[in-house]
Amino acid sequence: MSHAICVRRFEIATLDNASSVIDEALANAGLRRHSDYVSRVWVLCTPHFAQLMHEVAQAAVAKTQCMNVWGGCVSGLVVDGTVTGNEPAIAVAVFGHAFETAGQEGETFDSVRLQLCEQDPSTHSVDFAHVNEPGAVVLNADCLGMLSYGANYAKMPRVHHGRLAGDATAEMVLKVSKPLVLNSEGLEFLTGPQRVDESNGLFLIQVDGLPAAQALQCPAEQTKPVGLRLQVCHDHGESWIPVMDIHADGTLGLAAPVVKGQLVRLARRTTQAIEQDIPAWQTAAAIRFDHRPPAIGVLFAGFERSALCHETDRDISAVLNAFPDTLWIGALGQAAWLSEGATLLTPPRNNRLSICLFDPAHV
Repeated sequence: MSHAICVRRFEIATLDNASSVIDEALANAGLRRHSDYVSRVWVLCTPHFAQLMHEVAQAAVAKTQCMNVWGGCVSGLVVDGTVTGNEPAIAVAVFGHAFETAGQEGETFDSVRLQLCEQDPSTHSVDFAHVNEPGAVVLNADCLGMLSYGANYAKMPRVHHGRLAGDATAEMVLKVSKPLVLNSEGLEFLTGPQRVDESNGLFLIQVDGLPAAQALQCPAEQTKPVGLRLQVCHDHGESWIPVMDIHADGTLGLAAPVVKGQLVRLARRTTQAIEQDIPAWQTAAAIRFDHRPPAIGVLFAGFERSALCHETDRDISAVLNAFPDTLWIGALGQAAWLSEGATLLTPPRNNRLSICLFDPAHV
């Protein structure tokens, strides 16, 4: 075996506890410390380890003799099929030489990138591929990204090359075989984006020549308990506005104003969202992996239980149960996104649940 993933929860966050998980991951990978080559190490912790993150990263470097240690603190981790964020937990993944990307000049190979950020990448000068959300659950992406910060936007440490990251982004690249990126929104758009014709303060009156409620296919009443949200599309992202009232003449009362010319559409949660996406995921995986279980799965998802989130931890366990013979590592932040190279494919959302399935490059 050239890789291993170990995830453990503890009563208290200590360096000894973190070190024991690193040791366990090394042992499970079957990599001999003095003769085998460790290419990459991932270390993801709940915020309980924030003050110890530097020592944890250095322990990972020392024990694995690998400087390519990546990770940091995230809001939650998937442990034994359930999400934990209120108790200390740590996930460590160790990858051997087969996953190495260095020294591959001129060679074409598949790779997976993971990013942890403290700010929305769409606020920077990035290429933005789609104002509209892609309709397919299978996306041509090579990067899973996640916003990682604490309550009230407190910074949480990130690790890059074995030390605390000094910039806003910590990134890791892994050489893999047959990567497959799958995406679940957890919500349903009722129409495509349409242009605002008339608004007045907090009232959206007319869209594409029709009363707003009619043009946006608004239900007759608010959906409970979640409610409707209006997506406002921008050149480099999106914003969300709660719908407060639905008037008889088709005017929508909003929690914030929109202006003439903006592109808008309504969204609501899809009942049992993940269960509707998983059959398509399983079909795509069966084709990609020749009806064999993929070796490794990475899950990134939004953690806040807001109006647009996957509603319960059942969504997480449903994903893991759909691929029971896959080795999983799952992390949850404030929002997740997908990219292809330098192009942002999907904006960060706290409802997004994305996974990447892959095999080791030598398989």
